[in-house]
Amino acid sequence: SNLIFMPYADPEKLQNLVKLISPTGILLLMYVPRVIGVIVFWLIARIVPFERKAGSKIGFGSIMQLFFIMYAVSSVFNAIGTGIKMLSPADAASQTNQLSDIIATGNIGGFVIVLMLAPIFEEIVFRKLILDRVSKYGEANAILFSAICFGLFHENLSQSLYTFCIGLALGYVYIKTRNVFITMLMHFTYNLLGTSVMYVLPMMNKGNVSPLLVGVIVLIAINTLALNALGIIFLVNWIRKKKFVTDDTSENCIKKKDVFKTIYLRPTVIIFFAICLFSIVSELLNIRLF
Repeated sequence: SNLIFMPYADPEKLQNLVKLISPTGILLLMYVPRVIGVIVFWLIARIVPFERKAGSKIGFGSIMQLFFIMYAVSSVFNAIGTGIKMLSPADAASQTNQLSDIIATGNIGGFVIVLMLAPIFEEIVFRKLILDRVSKYGEANAILFSAICFGLFHENLSQSLYTFCIGLALGYVYIKTRNVFITMLMHFTYNLLGTSVMYVLPMMNKGNVSPLLVGVIVLIAINTLALNALGIIFLVNWIRKKKFVTDDTSENCIKKKDVFKTIYLRPTVIIFFAICLFSIVSELLNIRLF
């Protein structure tokens, strides 16, 4: 879907397309290929055997701390990715994300699609389907592989970096709980915090500044700072106490030297990585197919 919309990376061209079709229509066109891909992937994955495991006990407090850690670390890598993009050869007009641009129009359809569809389909694929089938090679290997796939799937550098961090956190929670609904809720909450900012800021750009709007923005800023601060504190604590523990004792666990060949050198994985990396590099170098 990113390749289809690549000619519209320029915000002006994108806005013309939005006027022609509507923001919700554009978002549906962007997501329909992904939904079809998810369905096809699910049908294929069903025939792949996997080792059913019960989730270990992980408390609500630990899940909340992991959410804060996820938020803080992803914020840092989002800033790094954005900085790299700004230094890339691409012109300033293309330094945007089409999805963000459409949501920034204030379209409620985009807000709902990002909040509801993304957590459901992405968690089914990148947590349940992938982790259930790759964790037999070791939980740590599975979490890393799932996070890399999740990051590359977003097909632009700034999103790929911070969604990789999100993938690590959500993957760890799923491995510990084996409950995809928990990771869906975490994903939903994260998207809610992010899209609320994109939905509110355009109102200020239009000059619709009111005391209520200013108050909302101040609350969002305070909330963001608090989440980042808590995330850093919890991260340091988890690292110091060595709380990030995975079970790599399965009989199918592979030696470190065989991880790359066994997991990453499969033809389908190579094709998926190649397509995603092409999209990312094309954006950075401002390459257009037509």
